[in-house]
Amino acid sequence: MWRLRTMKMKKTIILTVCLTALIALTASAKIWRVNNTGLEADFTTIQAAHDAITVLAGDTLHLESSPKTYGDLICTKRLIIFGPGYFLDLNLNQQSLPTTATITSFRLSAGSSGTVISGLTITGQNYIYTGDVTITRNFVDQVIYLSRDYSYSNVIISGNYGINNISYTGGSGTSIITNILILNNVISYVNLLNQYSGTFANNIITNYNSTFYNFIIKNNICTSTTNSACFGGSSNTISNNICSSALGLPAGSGNQTSVSMTTVFVGATGHSTDGQWQLAATSPAIGAGLNGEDCGIYGGNSPYHLSGVPKIPSIYKLSSPTNSNGNSLPVTISVKSNN
Repeated sequence: MWRLRTMKMKKTIILTVCLTALIALTASAKIWRVNNTGLEADFTTIQAAHDAITVLAGDTLHLESSPKTYGDLICTKRLIIFGPGYFLDLNLNQQSLPTTATITSFRLSAGSSGTVISGLTITGQNYIYTGDVTITRNFVDQVIYLSRDYSYSNVIISGNYGINNISYTGGSGTSIITNILILNNVISYVNLLNQYSGTFANNIITNYNSTFYNFIIKNNICTSTTNSACFGGSSNTISNNICSSALGLPAGSGNQTSVSMTTVFVGATGHSTDGQWQLAATSPAIGAGLNGEDCGIYGGNSPYHLSGVPKIPSIYKLSSPTNSNGNSLPVTISVKSNN
């Protein structure tokens, strides 16, 4: 029988055990716990977990809620990395513990193809040097750089909040980077050169004059009131986007200009930081996307998920008595999926 000093410690341990069991239902490779709050776990930093010879390609790292950062990640092996999400104190019924898991930055290098990073708060600058990687449902406070020093494809950046910008880096002018999918993010702007191609869809862009070449650009909402083009570059297909400025978008192809954003979103009053971007009941963005989809982050094939909770089951409510009854401890757990 465990003797726990506080109710908070009791609930934390129960929650950790239950979350590990839930993730095990969705993954066949080994799951490793990362925790730096004083609870017993496999590792205390994300880099130590990555570097351990016992952690194999395809394994899952579960970064648990903590007020402290788990540090930087230089990734050279295929890993599935989950955190609990963000804005958990603002959106109800997402996680029982309302604290996020934070890393400073990531660098996805050769060998890390197949890596998924989801549910984290990421505070620094990040670099992608390889393809077949997915960055989804994170709070990203800084830049995601896509290297142009190597040829690769299939980078998915979807459902993230707060990305400062997505930009190129590196000195090569000959490498070709294809199938870059930037979907359903809240982002300031994008700056990519003509070596890159892909799809930019269902995003909310808070700045103007993003640069693309050879991209499909559709179903986005640009909130900037600066009377300038939302998208620069060339050889793009730009359709079914909405912006507030008169000069923001090409005429025709389902694009809408001079749209007041107060008519588009539900707004901040009574809604969370990411909930405010839901479409108002009479929004001009409803059904305005290509093939009748909604524009904005809650539309399309990969809609934004509140708080960026990863696509694994989560325990959103946990209750247990203050004191145990003999050797038993009755616990009520409420669980939901997050597809």
